[in-house]
Amino acid sequence: MSSLTLNLRTIRLIAPVAVFLTVAFLVFHTYRSPGGVIPNIRTPDAQPDVPSPPPILGGHDGSDRKGSFKFQPPEASVRHGVVRGDKIVWTNDNETVWQSVGRDPNRPECWTYEDRFGVYKKLSLETAKIISDNNKNSKNRRAVVLRLGGNQAWKSHFIWHVRSLVLEAGHLAGYDVIISVHLDMDQEKKAAWLKKIPEELRPLVQTFSTQDLKKWIPKPAEFKNVYEQNHTPVQMFMARNPKYDFVYTVENDVRLIGRWDTFLADVDAEYAFHRKHQERDQNLSDIPDLVTFQSVRRPRADWPWLKAESEQACMKQFGGMENIRSSLGVVWGWSRKLTDSLTQYNKDGLNCYFEYFAPSAAYHQNLTTFFYQHPLYCPNRSSPSERHSLAPEDLGKNDPRLVQHDKVAVGCTYYFVKVHAQPFWETWYRNPEACRPPALVHPIKGDFFN
Repeated sequence: MSSLTLNLRTIRLIAPVAVFLTVAFLVFHTYRSPGGVIPNIRTPDAQPDVPSPPPILGGHDGSDRKGSFKFQPPEASVRHGVVRGDKIVWTNDNETVWQSVGRDPNRPECWTYEDRFGVYKKLSLETAKIISDNNKNSKNRRAVVLRLGGNQAWKSHFIWHVRSLVLEAGHLAGYDVIISVHLDMDQEKKAAWLKKIPEELRPLVQTFSTQDLKKWIPKPAEFKNVYEQNHTPVQMFMARNPKYDFVYTVENDVRLIGRWDTFLADVDAEYAFHRKHQERDQNLSDIPDLVTFQSVRRPRADWPWLKAESEQACMKQFGGMENIRSSLGVVWGWSRKLTDSLTQYNKDGLNCYFEYFAPSAAYHQNLTTFFYQHPLYCPNRSSPSERHSLAPEDLGKNDPRLVQHDKVAVGCTYYFVKVHAQPFWETWYRNPEACRPPALVHPIKGDFFN
């Protein structure tokens, strides 16, 4: 009897261990089996799986088309918000006191000049190959087009900027990057000029001439010059590159503090928010047709381009000044629908001044114009910036309206003159300890930076 009791007691002790080992074996076998699946059990409040961001290595299709080398992008050394409650910006220098007059930065960070461009000063062979191969065998439907002219000096600071654009917008964000150069030179001078471009960037270069534009433009419209009709090279580029649905154009004197991949992702996320919360009478397209980085507005009455004799046919077509829209065009995003619309106006005999042609065409053709409000910084003065905005009823039907309900800042570190942008940039460069919060900056002039 005592022996039986001992056996039962032993069984009771051993049984739980046996069950545990059996379950563990089954789970392990299921996990390692090629066909085994462990079910994803959720609580009722569980959030759906969030797709992982595109890998730093390779394209948006998840393929590792860049090889095994991992490019390490730059990071800000100050990981803290530097815009104070009174909008004064902590910059760690003793130069001009700057204040934020636009939107606060999306990220709490402050960059030294070395933070921003240090990794681009000297390239490894692997990084140089990533740059050269950025557009190779690409299936990208979107591109960034860097616009240059024959006066580009190709000094070191500009080269670092271009490398950052290719590696961040291209390699990290998944855009093709094209260096589009306007050259009116004979073949010998053109070949000598192109040799100034660093070797890793040469596969990304496309050139065109004024004569190319005059031949290409749909008749009866005429092409005058790139300064007044800066949209025509974009139209020609889109016509010759049908794979692209959307392109950003970036002028040579534009700079970015912060990274291009995060900046472009912020623009996409902002537009997606507006599209998700669009009003009932709106029909915002999957991608905006025109992306601007200055508010859309009516030109001032004394704007010389409205009075030029060459613009009168355009003014008549658009219904006078009340129906004209304009914006600073040094960085714009263009959909194929927009460039096709401009081409149709050309076929009707019109080719207008570029800073109002695209915004006005979008307004009249019921296309979507998206103004992305970004940080602006002005010297700390009582009236630091012009403020302007259209009323919501004066926007296009399919334009996101929330960003222009209130007066928004215009000018300072993103404007058509360099009075504030240039010192904001130069004092940053001259002081190694100084830092700057994220900013899209224009214009940066002079051979030293170009």
